[in-house]
Amino acid sequence: VDLRQQPVIAGISERVSKIMAAQLQAGNQVLLMLNRRGFAPSLQCQACGQTVTCPACDTNLTLHKSPARLHCHHCGYQQSINHSCPSCHAKQMRPLGSGTERIEEQLQLQFPTYPVHRIDRDSTRNKGALGAILEEIHSGQPCILIGTQMLAKGHHFPHVTMAVIVDADSSLFSSDFRAPERLAQLIIQTSGRAGRASLPGTAYIQTYQAEHPVITTLTQQG
Repeated sequence: VDLRQQPVIAGISERVSKIMAAQLQAGNQVLLMLNRRGFAPSLQCQACGQTVTCPACDTNLTLHKSPARLHCHHCGYQQSINHSCPSCHAKQMRPLGSGTERIEEQLQLQFPTYPVHRIDRDSTRNKGALGAILEEIHSGQPCILIGTQMLAKGHHFPHVTMAVIVDADSSLFSSDFRAPERLAQLIIQTSGRAGRASLPGTAYIQTYQAEHPVITTLTQQG
């Protein structure tokens, strides 16, 4: 799905939303994979462009809403959310980008009659949480699954007929030289979650870089 040609709301394109609606109405389940937990990968000042960074790692702190905090996913540092810019002190801080929490929130607004299950390290931290979510999913009722890489590995979802890679681009331009290879593996793993039983399945890759060799190779090979 070429995002340059699609309206996008909170990371979900109009085309993907329409296909999701059709799949859910048909009684199927839909899976979305975004390997970025939290609400947004950074908090940015709209006045000066400054982001809030970790004092130890100097990387952007991830915004979480439940519980509300700024969290470094590299070293574990956490701090409360300050609504004033650390640089210019303007009170114009805004979330930048989307994590699994933000996608979950958007999907709940967009599809209020269907359960939305988030599976990531935050939502499954409590004992028995993952088992309870999986039990609901395996009941076969139409629902939406949104999660990180842990969702793409080792789970059998016989009622999932649609898989979506929400953001392929973050891996395409990572400083890690193995990132494109890992992205290809993740796309293959996620695509394999759809249509594993008797139902046919389709995978969609959302990207602004539809001509990138990794994307074209995977889509041409099916």
